[in-house]
Amino acid sequence: MEKTLATSHTKRSSPSPSTAVNAHPAGFNRRTKQRLSDATASVRESNAEDEDEEEGVEEKIEALQTIVPGGTALEVDALFEETASYILALQCQINAIKVLTSFLERCEKDDDMKFGG
Repeated sequence: MEKTLATSHTKRSSPSPSTAVNAHPAGFNRRTKQRLSDATASVRESNAEDEDEEEGVEEKIEALQTIVPGGTALEVDALFEETASYILALQCQINAIKVLTSFLERCEKDDDMKFGG
């Protein structure tokens, strides 16, 4: 079996090393540098936004710690659990107040109902 060699009409021409260096137009380097600069600036902005967001989250956690009773002594996970329990307790208190208010309003309408005797 003979190996067939690629002939000149089937062989792809590749740039010579001397032309490969200057194969890009002059504006290519400027555009590439600008894109890299834009990408770097975008990453910096993203990092700054992340830092601002982290600071905002930390401020909100600190505010939550001051609102929830005993929150200053809790870690973040425990603080969130305690916050959920605290919200449920407040909702129960609100419902109890609504029931008592409704009861007292009905009592005021009915003169027959008197407390204490």
